[in-house]
Amino acid sequence: MRLTAKVIYACRAITELALWHDKKVPIQLQAISKAQHIPEKFLVQLLLRLKNAHIVSSSRGILGGYNLLRSPTQLSVADVVRAVDDSVINENSMPISNGKNRTDKIFNRLWSDINHTVTETLEKLTFDAIVAQIKNEQLTYYI
Repeated sequence: MRLTAKVIYACRAITELALWHDKKVPIQLQAISKAQHIPEKFLVQLLLRLKNAHIVSSSRGILGGYNLLRSPTQLSVADVVRAVDDSVINENSMPISNGKNRTDKIFNRLWSDINHTVTETLEKLTFDAIVAQIKNEQLTYYI
């Protein structure tokens, strides 16, 4: 599976916000960028997509920044992927052939099954589990 920079950086940004979620304070763009090594100009674009998807909120001013709109326990990696680049888990983007022969039918089913498994795994993986891993707790997921 090939992930885009958008997906990787968006997941990093959400992880940073999830790390600070309990503090209930907005995290400034520069702090997210520095902590997660994300170019600020790129991060602005990602946060706008995440805001439009109702995953983050923003506040202006000297004490402004970004917050998660949902608890990390209720936010899956799939939610973030869909917000920034749904082609990663969108079945319509799978390389499906015309299905005119048996081989095509078998491979169409295979690609669909793989996509379903990836999507299911990303749905189950929430940002609280990622934060737990960062805090040296065990992350468990099945593929």
